[in-house]
Amino acid sequence: MMPIASPSRVELSEPLALLRWLESDPVSVSLGAIDPIELWGLVALAARARTDGEAPLRVNLEQASRSCQFARAVGFEDVLSGAGGLASAAAERGRTVKLARIQRHASTEPPSDQISRLLVADPALEDTRRTLYYVLNELLRNVVQHSQDRLGGIVGAQLNRGGRNSDLPMVQVAVVDAGIGIPVSLQSRHTSLADAGAALEKSLWPHISSTFDEGETGSAQNAGMGLFFISEMTKLVGGRLVIATRGATLTLQGDENFEDPHGIQKVHKGVGYPGTLVAFEMPVDAVQDYDSMIETIRERARERTPRRAIHKWLSFEAPPAGTFKFVVRSTGVEDAREAQRFSEDQLMPRLVKRQSVALDFVGIPTCTQSYVHALLYEALRLAWARKTPIYILNAQPAVKSTLELLENYALGG
Repeated sequence: MMPIASPSRVELSEPLALLRWLESDPVSVSLGAIDPIELWGLVALAARARTDGEAPLRVNLEQASRSCQFARAVGFEDVLSGAGGLASAAAERGRTVKLARIQRHASTEPPSDQISRLLVADPALEDTRRTLYYVLNELLRNVVQHSQDRLGGIVGAQLNRGGRNSDLPMVQVAVVDAGIGIPVSLQSRHTSLADAGAALEKSLWPHISSTFDEGETGSAQNAGMGLFFISEMTKLVGGRLVIATRGATLTLQGDENFEDPHGIQKVHKGVGYPGTLVAFEMPVDAVQDYDSMIETIRERARERTPRRAIHKWLSFEAPPAGTFKFVVRSTGVEDAREAQRFSEDQLMPRLVKRQSVALDFVGIPTCTQSYVHALLYEALRLAWARKTPIYILNAQPAVKSTLELLENYALGG
């Protein structure tokens, strides 16, 4: 069989050529022969070329080409040896964030916040930055929780204003690991997923995860909502999403004219990535109202979530006298792990004793689903079991919507 030649161009609009070549298990590549190569392609190569990995891909950066200069500028060589990290900050602030390794079991909120602020520094694009933070946090959580890659993952981000994006600048982020892949991760719990393509399509449904069985809507770890939210964001902002894993690749193109709410989704069987690669891009100024976008996605999630909760144990009314009151303080960066510890140490012991508690969200305009899940998923199920309400104070509309969605699925299965 003739070996597959490396592609001459690597762009997210045509991802399959690079993926087919990588699946052929190449031993080396001359980066100077690829022009252009977008950041997602460098991230994909880097995960295969880590020197502490097994049989690393050899990447030649010696040529004086644009691709090699770009790779050196974004810290490609550093990340191969494990030296690359977020402390190195931006390669070019407001345009490119250097490649960085994300270790297993690491907190995902701080790097997501740092990357989003480095890449989107213009205050006028705050809604774009918040969207980018949400996407990064969910993608990094997948690496940390599910990949089983002992080396963790690699992340990179770029604001593209040239080439195919000269007329419509795009923000592009990519997260890659060399772990077990989405099909293996899901099939242990979802035995009806017969092949990689079916598993990849199912991964975009709400409440699909390797941490709980099909028909349930969450576990203490997560709600299985990450890729669902990201895919819906892609549709709403007219963006592009590529998910490549072992055995299959899914591409989703949002409608740039915002006329088709479903976008164009395709599954390509037989071409994937040795691990999991997720690349997401969106127009820089596509997000004009982040809160409205999140509410639209939550409504779509509600429509596809079993409505089995009859009693409501989140109360937005004033609590009775003597209720333990806690202020959910905003530090600027969410910390889901700390939220779960707070729930276990402060909320749940009181709920076990049927002591009502109140959470004050004063000054917090919005929360990610991951943070609210960590804070209240188990506590809410315990409140239902002990017939003890949890009172919510000063919840802004976006926060209240998130909490109501949580109650719907937490008590649904």
